[in-house]
Amino acid sequence: MLDKKEKFVVLYLNEICPEKRSYLVLAQDIAEFVSKKYLISTSELDDIMTMLSKENYIDFVVSDSKKGYYYCITLKGKARTFKKDILRKRKELIFAIGRTLAFALLSFVVGIILKKIFKG
Repeated sequence: MLDKKEKFVVLYLNEICPEKRSYLVLAQDIAEFVSKKYLISTSELDDIMTMLSKENYIDFVVSDSKKGYYYCITLKGKARTFKKDILRKRKELIFAIGRTLAFALLSFVVGIILKKIFKG
């Protein structure tokens, strides 16, 4: 299960790696995007990238050059469908809540009807 920062990184990687097989991205760019919502350091970003690789979301290679610290990222199927999976889970949750409310309302109405039948 991914934590909030890892989910945010996967969503960002989905945005910047739309159709390409591999993508070269500056580690600082990822950190800047994530830092809009969460405080993150470069070492923590390395840990997140390693965890995403272990969880089979991405393959990545680290490259250090004069211009900065780069990741060569290849998204796997799990990462490509991540956004759709989140939306599907949200729809399932909303459906479950709606179904529960409908059954509660039905139980309430049936209870009132039964009270009227057996009381009078």
